[in-house]
Amino acid sequence: MFSEKGIKWNFFLTDELLNKALEEDKLIFLHIGYISNISIRESSLELFSNNRVISILNREFINVIEDKEDKPESFLLGLDLLFLNQDFSYGPINMFIMPDRKPIIAFSDCDPDNFLELANSLLLAKNEKRDKLQLMSEELSKRVINTGIITEPNKNREIDNSTLDHYIKHWFRTIFESDFIYKLTPFTPNPSSLITIIDYLKHCNNQKYSEKLESLLDHLQFSQLFDLIDGGFFRQSKDYSCVQPLFEKTLEENSQFLLLYAKAYGFYRKESYRDTAYMIYQFIVNELVDSKGGLISSTTLTSTAKEAVYYSFTVNELALLFPERYKEIAIAMGFDLTLDKMIKQLPNRSADTYDFISREEIEQLRVRRSEHRGYYRDIRAITSSNAVAVSALSQSSLLLNDNKLYYKAIEIFDYIIYKNVKKEDGKLYRYTCCTDSYLIGYLSDYAHFIEASLELYKIRKEQEYLQVAKTYTQLVISKFYKQDNGMFNNSETDVNYQVIPFKRESNIDVIRPSSNSVMAGNLITLYELERDPQYLKIARQQLLNILPNLINSGPMLSNWAHKILKYITIS
Repeated sequence: MFSEKGIKWNFFLTDELLNKALEEDKLIFLHIGYISNISIRESSLELFSNNRVISILNREFINVIEDKEDKPESFLLGLDLLFLNQDFSYGPINMFIMPDRKPIIAFSDCDPDNFLELANSLLLAKNEKRDKLQLMSEELSKRVINTGIITEPNKNREIDNSTLDHYIKHWFRTIFESDFIYKLTPFTPNPSSLITIIDYLKHCNNQKYSEKLESLLDHLQFSQLFDLIDGGFFRQSKDYSCVQPLFEKTLEENSQFLLLYAKAYGFYRKESYRDTAYMIYQFIVNELVDSKGGLISSTTLTSTAKEAVYYSFTVNELALLFPERYKEIAIAMGFDLTLDKMIKQLPNRSADTYDFISREEIEQLRVRRSEHRGYYRDIRAITSSNAVAVSALSQSSLLLNDNKLYYKAIEIFDYIIYKNVKKEDGKLYRYTCCTDSYLIGYLSDYAHFIEASLELYKIRKEQEYLQVAKTYTQLVISKFYKQDNGMFNNSETDVNYQVIPFKRESNIDVIRPSSNSVMAGNLITLYELERDPQYLKIARQQLLNILPNLINSGPMLSNWAHKILKYITIS
């Protein structure tokens, strides 16, 4: 995306580049990006197409660009730095770094004027106040080393219902009695957080909480965040109203949404939730399955927001497709018939949309949509994302009483085994793209892979899945576990990475469940199945480590709350 924009990018921060930064007395600029919603991509493209930005970066800095899926360690560090500034945008991440690899500042703003002002201020500080700049980077490093990191094991608390109840109460106050979600721009739903709430309500029903959650679930599925034609949820919208989605759909989030609405159907018994779950499933199998049987990472648009037409229709198009019924179909799609027939409108599902539009008509709309251009598919089959899909499909097959979801889960799991596992030592690759596998796996890959094998085992009790889970759990304990604090590194303890100067722990459930929380859940499940105290001992310490920060964390530690509920249930 950026390689032809004029900036002299490096894709790895090698020792040679570090030496060059020292010799030429240059700071390092790091951009961590990803294929994402249109507004984020446009702002990054605008920044790196600006001639003044190109000039100053090429002249004064060593420039490195990374993809967040390739370098999760760097991305975690960047997120920690953003959180310190109360920036919850989830990226992209721009970071200035000293030649000794210590960070100076991280930010997501991509306005060229603001960027240039900051870059020039740093250059002035480097020339005139170098000691203060060095001190600033050292102080920031001290802060970020302990951000989201467990410094020592906690031994002073018990895990009980009262802590969980206080957490849920605070979660509801944050979401429904404050302006928290209304201030989020872009608005990014957290389906795994809502899964936690549903499972809590099954454990301890509360009518008030149940009604508020149901209202939120309805808002999401009947908003333009949900694609009524292809199915699936867009990852983000401009704000909570969801009238302006940002058009990226990811495998990982949609897998979580599938499980969320399957669980919601089981809890509320509303047919619309069942319909939503199946529409998400259809999106996954229609749009995300590659030719080898794996699932690709995401889909998005490549055109600008103003030019984006892939997801929109005009009333005139509907009249050509359905000359006898176009008005009825347009109304069912939420269109305004008083507007000019040539104006593009974005479909909006309502409670009775599928009562007025048949499956055949939906298929005609899907075929018409495919004639538009500008649709991009990130074809990487990422191990963690595929494993999340396996877990969601396995659980949903029971909740929806449908074996085809279970068999699809097996197909995807087999793909991971045959394509994303190193034959030499059994370790996981991060992802496969086309026919080649890339990078060594991170904790997220292993944690979700273990979770997937356990969910498959629980359905048919086939021993091979349990054995896979046990084997890889022991590998994770030996390669990622830290005895000093009872948590797991995000990468293998003896592997070094080029950019970041410290190891990270994935402990915060921002949009996706943190890797440590997933591992805690796996260990609790293994204890349930095997009664091996080793598993429960490690999981309990993880939970104890998180407890002091749980109650006031809102959605930031929601998957930890889910594992605490699981721990309480088995205890």
